[in-house]
Amino acid sequence: MAREIVKPLWTLFSAIFLIYLVNGAAQPQVPCYFIFGDSLSDSGNNNGLFTVAKANFRPYGIDFPRGPTGRFSNGRNLVDAVAELLGLGSYIPPFATARGKEILKGVNYASGSAGIRNETGRQVTLYNFGARKIVLFGLGAIGSAPSEVAACGTKGSSCVAYINSAVQIFNGRLKSLVQELNSNLRNAKFIYIDYYGIGSSYALSRGSLITNVSCCGVKDGLNTCIPFQIPCRNRTRFMFWDGIHPTEATNVFIAARAYKAEFLTDAFPYDIHSLAQLS
Repeated sequence: MAREIVKPLWTLFSAIFLIYLVNGAAQPQVPCYFIFGDSLSDSGNNNGLFTVAKANFRPYGIDFPRGPTGRFSNGRNLVDAVAELLGLGSYIPPFATARGKEILKGVNYASGSAGIRNETGRQVTLYNFGARKIVLFGLGAIGSAPSEVAACGTKGSSCVAYINSAVQIFNGRLKSLVQELNSNLRNAKFIYIDYYGIGSSYALSRGSLITNVSCCGVKDGLNTCIPFQIPCRNRTRFMFWDGIHPTEATNVFIAARAYKAEFLTDAFPYDIHSLAQLS
């Protein structure tokens, strides 16, 4: 089981990097917004790649204005919702299609099934290239995702708890890393968002929320929606869109708490709104 959860821990690590390049800010609150992550943040980078990790077909994007774009959700993903809260006039384009001056406002480099390893030194590398305001989202409750609940089968809740325990260990170390980087890197402003805690709070706050079943039917082994199948009608009642990716409603809730923390545990040492206001 330990080996089985290593890849999800890397694959589902989702990070947002806000790079503040000029002094002061009016509206929008930041001049540019660069995104690195996996399928939780992908907005179309995988569409042209030779991979099964794609979401450029219905029912993906069923609630998105432009239909299926490669976002692994029924509508907006997490970074879209954050972009709106930051007052940006449009969503950040994926690297695959970003062109011209729009690159100066930000690029989304997230790619479905992307991983992260300690040897990449990603955070420090970005710092060396000038990034000073960096947001790191922790892992969600992977063990509670429909795909993992199904995979646990007869092992049931003990299996789910085991996976989520590993997630919390990872998140604890990630939070410690944020503190370490802020202490050791001059003018660094890293923050940690408790995706696990915020997501769990969302599940508890909505008594009728369906958390263990996906809104769309999924393909065995892939956990992505079966192409062109009709999904559930009331998508706000579901926490997960497919076997592992949240619905738009979940993304919007988590983004709101990441942007403006409701509890002290939501963000460390402060939330995205506070980070954006810093010079």
